[in-house]
Amino acid sequence: MSAQRILVVGGSGFVGGRLLRLAVARGMAAASFGPGEAPRGDGIARFDGRAEVPGELLRALREFRPDALVWAAGHNPGGDGLARSATEDPARAVAVNAGGFAAALAAAAVAEVGRLVQCGSTTVYGPPSLYGAARVDEAAPPAPRSAYGLSKHMAEMAADWAAHALGLSVTTLRLPLVLGPGRWYVGAAALHARMLRAAAGGAPFDEAVPDSPFDAVHGDDAAEALLMLAGLPQAPRRLNMAGLTIDHAGIAAALERLAGPGRVAARAVQAPAELPLVDDSALRGLGWQPRHDLDAILTDTLREMMSKETA
Repeated sequence: MSAQRILVVGGSGFVGGRLLRLAVARGMAAASFGPGEAPRGDGIARFDGRAEVPGELLRALREFRPDALVWAAGHNPGGDGLARSATEDPARAVAVNAGGFAAALAAAAVAEVGRLVQCGSTTVYGPPSLYGAARVDEAAPPAPRSAYGLSKHMAEMAADWAAHALGLSVTTLRLPLVLGPGRWYVGAAALHARMLRAAAGGAPFDEAVPDSPFDAVHGDDAAEALLMLAGLPQAPRRLNMAGLTIDHAGIAAALERLAGPGRVAARAVQAPAELPLVDDSALRGLGWQPRHDLDAILTDTLREMMSKETA
C-alpha cells in the first residue's frame, strides 16, 4: 500500500509541517487539522478544529477522505516545549496527547480511515538504570518518569485499544529529540540553543555540559519515516527511532569547526542520562535511515538563524 492522501493532526507544528511539505513534494494530496488552521495557498487543505471536540475531526476526515492519518499534535500552548508544558499542566497534557489521540482513533474508525501513525516519544522509557547497558528495543517495558512520557505512554495504550477494539492499523513511532531549522529550541533543547546562538554570532558559549549521550534526529528524517510508515499498514505497533547518538561536547566541537574558533567551548562533566539509548534496527529494517548527520543538522539550523538576523 502507498498512501496517496494524508491528513496530519498538528500539521502546523515542527514535525507535522515538515511531513506535509514532504507529502506535497511527493505529489500526494495533503491536509492539516488543528486549532486556527486556515488556507495558506500552499497546496495543503486545512481544517480548523480540535481532535478532542466531538465531531470536528470526523467532519474533516469525511470531507478530505485520507488514506492515512498521522497524529503529530501535542499540548504546547505557550510554545515552552512539550515536556515543560506537560509538567506545568499534566491533566491537560494527558487530555490532548492521549485523550485527543483516542478521539482521533475513534473518528478514524467511523470515517473508515484504517491506517494511523502516531508521533510517539522515547520518553515512555524510564532511566537507563532500569535497562542495563544495552540499547533498549521495543520489547523493553515503558516506565515513564515525566508527565509528558506518561501522556505518550497512555496514547500508546489507546493505540492498542484501537487495534483490538476498532480493527485499525496503528503504528507509534517513538521519536528521540528532533532537531533542525524551525524548532522551538526550548526545554530539552535549551542548552543546544545557547550553543547555536553563540555560533550564529551571539554571546560566546563557555560552559560545563553533561557528558551523557542522547539520541537525536533531523526533522526531515523524522518526516521521511512517518511518511514511509503511513504506507505500511503491516508495520509493527511500536517502533523506536534513535537516528544519531550525540552529546553536547560533540555539538560544541562541530559548531567550533563550522562557525570558527572562539565561539563555542564546552567542558564535559559527568552527569547521569535521563533516558536510555534506543535500538532502532526494526525501523531501519523497513528501509529507513537518517540522511542528515550532525554537521547537516547544525548547518541547516545556523543558515536559518543567520538569514533571519539579516532579513
